[in-house]
Amino acid sequence: MLTVEAGDWKLLIEDGRLPDLYQSYVGNAVFVDRVVPAEDDGRDLFIAIKANADRADASHLWPELVITQRYQDAQGTLKPGILLVPEASMLFVGAGERLLGYNLLSRKRIFEDWTECGFFGWSRQGDYILMSAELEFAVWKVTGEKLWSTFVEPPWSWEVSGMNIQLDVMGTRKALLLETGISADS
Repeated sequence: MLTVEAGDWKLLIEDGRLPDLYQSYVGNAVFVDRVVPAEDDGRDLFIAIKANADRADASHLWPELVITQRYQDAQGTLKPGILLVPEASMLFVGAGERLLGYNLLSRKRIFEDWTECGFFGWSRQGDYILMSAELEFAVWKVTGEKLWSTFVEPPWSWEVSGMNIQLDVMGTRKALLLETGISADS
């Protein structure tokens, strides 16, 4: 199991199977989100979140939040991605075609979204969270509100330039405003 600490949070992550102590994690958690799989086959993703011991509200010995989901990994080419925004207590999770967002302080799922053909990764640019996938590029606020998305197709790439995102889709470049997705060339 992989352990990651960032800010006030500790994440325990298991990709490919549920941990041996899965029932104990679920039984001791305050919030459990078992995301129903779209299909029975695929890989299990397990994430447990615990407040670090130096937090005032860190009285729970076990992780307070447990998130599980099953995802399609396209024969090993698509891996899950997790992005934690410590100061906003937001967790972004992408796996297969499913995108999830959680507010860790309020212990609830903020959003569930989908992307076609598979999730690639999250990236943070200041107050914005960027999501790249096989056929989509999208932008969220660090608090979990989706601002906009656009269709892309391979080969494609992106680059941030100030408050703009430069998309190169099959050799055609366009500049969009990060906040709105409107053309920056206007």
